[in-house]
Parts: sequence; C-alpha cells; structure tokens
Amino acid sequence: WVMGKNEISASYMEMLRNAQHEIIIMSSYFIPSPFFRKNITKALKKGVKIKLILAGISDVGIAKHAERYLYRWAVRHGIEIHEYNHNILHGKIAVADGKIVTIGSYNINDISALASIELNLDVEDPGFSGVVHQQLMKIIDNDCKRISPISIIRSYRTSERLLQWISYETVRLLFNLFTFYFSKKRKAK
Repeated sequence: WVMGKNEISASYMEMLRNAQHEIIIMSSYFIPSPFFRKNITKALKKGVKIKLILAGISDVGIAKHAERYLYRWAVRHGIEIHEYNHNILHGKIAVADGKIVTIGSYNINDISALASIELNLDVEDPGFSGVVHQQLMKIIDNDCKRISPISIIRSYRTSERLLQWISYETVRLLFNLFTFYFSKKRKAK
C-alpha cells in the first residue's frame, strides 16, 4: 500500500472470494483489518469453513493480547481457532480447498499489509496444495489446542478482557502511526 503495491492482500482477498469449501490459515500475528474481516465474513456466509492456526506462545505479548481480543469475533462467526503451543510460531501460510497455497512473510495485520516489505509465493497446484493441507491438518491434530467458543466466554475475566481491548486499540494505533509515517515518507520522495 505504501509503495503502491498490494498484491499479497489482493491474493488473500481472491482466495477468500474463490474458496468453495475450506481455508486454513496459519499466521503468527493475526490481527486482520476491518476490511479483511469483512471478506472473511463473506466467505463464511457462502459456506466456506475457516480454520486458524495461531500462536499460543508469542514473542510479542501485546500482539497476542490484541489477537485474543478478536477471538470472540472469530467464534461468533464460526471460525475454528487452534493455538500452536510447542514454541513460538512464525509460520505464515494459507491453503484454500486443497488447490491453492500462499506462503511467505505476510502476517494478516496492517503492518504487513500497509507498511512492511513482504514476499509471498502463490502456488496453484492440487498435488502440492493437497500435501500442504494434510500437513496443516496434522499440525492441528497433533500440535495445537482447539480454542472452544465456551472457553473464550468463560476463561477471560473482565480484567483480561480489558487488557485485550487496550492491547488491540494500542496495536491499531501503532499500525496507523506506522502507516502514516511511511506514507508521508513515500510522498516526500
């Protein structure tokens, strides 16, 4: 966006538009913008099942609290959340319908979308995509803890919920500041 490029975001939007059955997304820092959430919601409304593999252990605590703030939104819409707890997760990959994979450095958040230099590779090959789908399902089955909707409602005290909201709003503010800085820098050139 800052450099006038948005191919990776466009690739994810195309994946959400074209998926028919299922999308599995692994993301280290999943803090999707309202625009991204709107497109996820559209995919869900047409019957696409969405599974998220997210970090259970994070190297950026404020980002994890901000991400967990969005868990209620996710489960309200029927998104499955699986937290990877073996170590810090830095994987960034998505597979749709076992037909297309996108993999690279792009996190689903505004820093990746609007301020960072990121690189993803899209692979449209059913054989490769099928293997990736199987591997992600294996990770879900063997290495993740499913976050149930009831646990989200019951497990967070008011103080935790407040911390998550403050973290989310702080992260959004930082995203906006970074985006503003880089867009001003680009215009100055």
